[in-house]
Amino acid sequence: MATRGAWSRSPWTFFGLVFVLAAPFVLLGEFSDVRLPANLPLSALQFVVPLVAAAILVGINDGAGEVRRLLRAAVDVSSIRRRIWYAPILLIMPGVTLVSYWLMLLAGQPLPEPRISWPTVLIYCVIYFIAGVAEEVGWTGYATGPMQQRWGALGGGAIVGTVWAAWHLVPYLQIHEPAWAFWQCAFTVAARVIIVWLHDNTGRSVFAAVLFHTTMNVTYSMSEDGWAYDPAFAAPVMLAAAALVVALWGPKTLARYRFSSR
Repeated sequence: MATRGAWSRSPWTFFGLVFVLAAPFVLLGEFSDVRLPANLPLSALQFVVPLVAAAILVGINDGAGEVRRLLRAAVDVSSIRRRIWYAPILLIMPGVTLVSYWLMLLAGQPLPEPRISWPTVLIYCVIYFIAGVAEEVGWTGYATGPMQQRWGALGGGAIVGTVWAAWHLVPYLQIHEPAWAFWQCAFTVAARVIIVWLHDNTGRSVFAAVLFHTTMNVTYSMSEDGWAYDPAFAAPVMLAAAALVVALWGPKTLARYRFSSR
């Protein structure tokens, strides 16, 4: 009988599989000039791959019932046990964006007048929530637990974040310069540490990871519709946020607040 649950998972097999399954999407983006909304390349459609890879591996090792459980976890609102955590989940990314925008102003960057289309934002929220579910079923629901068990919260998060960034690298380069891609990869690794922190402090909620992932993608897409975004400014802010989290909650678990009264 197969071992059930997270103990039977192989994150390194998962990492290899997501690159293999993403290859057709990467090639599609490389040889087609068609763009998705927010000027994304067709390779962005690889968002389905982490879900597919996780479902394949869990289905083989643990059966269809465990696959259904994995999928349900990504949309389980009740998994966020302390509602106060909705504040960092929903506000960190807008905060990072505003601080980075202020830094760009200080640096004298030529910036467009901020413009927000709320109907467009709502559409993005729906689209990117679906994409966030597909990605976080794999990155958080499948891979994060075993990686934390082996490397600790910070180490596991940094490894998953590095793989996550590498998986996005070619799509980044298909529409941006190498310097932009470098800083966006740094941003991506730091964001994964934040996601692990949110996950571990919300009862290991995959839904929390999905919501934060959604805010990241919505913010980026708004930059293509009249809002400035430059990872050379956003990445240091996100790295600083991740460093603060590590300092206050500790690298081993990211869940033991240094100044807790308990």
